Amino acid sequence: MGLVETGWGLQVVLWFQSWRTPVVEAISLFFHYAGQEEFFLLVLPLVYWCIDEAFGRRLGIFFMLANWSNGWLKEWWRRPRPFQVSPQVRNVVTETSYGIPSGHAQNAATLWGAVALEAKRRWVTVLVILYVLLTAISRIVLGVHFPQDVIGGMVIGLALLGLYAWLEPKLSGWITEQRLWGQIGIVVAATALLLIIHPGLIPPSTPDALAGAVTPAASFLGLGIGFALEVRLVRFDAHGVWWKRIIRLMLGLAVVLALRLGLGALFEGLEPAILFRLIRYGLIGLWAALGAPWVFVKTRLADRRPA
Repeated sequence: MGLVETGWGLQVVLWFQSWRTPVVEAISLFFHYAGQEEFFLLVLPLVYWCIDEAFGRRLGIFFMLANWSNGWLKEWWRRPRPFQVSPQVRNVVTETSYGIPSGHAQNAATLWGAVALEAKRRWVTVLVILYVLLTAISRIVLGVHFPQDVIGGMVIGLALLGLYAWLEPKLSGWITEQRLWGQIGIVVAATALLLIIHPGLIPPSTPDALAGAVTPAASFLGLGIGFALEVRLVRFDAHGVWWKRIIRLMLGLAVVLALRLGLGALFEGLEPAILFRLIRYGLIGLWAALGAPWVFVKTRLADRRPA
């Protein structure tokens, strides 16, 4: 613990908390839940299944890599949260991970920043900036982050977004030129590298931190393999009449929920935990990327793209 946590950083948190009203707290809780895993399990499939399958593939892969980076950065710095520093701070929600960088702020900047880049509309960009700033402020209001945590999260998120904008077109073009098994090999090798770095070389300090390391890597694995197969074998088109899109989303999410809860209950207490979590979220990613589009095409809930 340093002076930045016990000094001006703590004073900023207490100042924000001094004008917290029930309305402000309710708004802050909205942004809290909009940064949880359950929310992303809704948004990412919504984009891929119901809006734009090409952008959905790019967004899913990018977000998993960005989310994974937040986990190892927290474990690298291992900085406390405000409610762990001072009893004056009243945290409305409980977080078990370390503070900097804020995952909510970083994820908001990467996910919605990518949406703004894709939309190329000024009003979308303005809304995204406002959303990211309100997300950052809400974390201070709730007493779970110092200002340096959310600033760090936003800066890292924007840096990753810039890297995505620069590298993604080049990398996508190169990967597209590879054969199917080459693409799958790239995904497997990249997943192995992620796991070697974190939780391997940068070990997690708690079971929750282990889950935070494995979940995005496993999802990346399932999504990457699924996307490679879907592009060649299914050629799913996310467009179509509105009622078919709604049915797709409801059907697909029902299976996601069944896999998440069912496999969670089935694998509970089994060791090694890292392996069973890898299987669980790898299957969820594979269903989202390949299984669901195949079902949608077979049931005529979606058309196929031209070969």
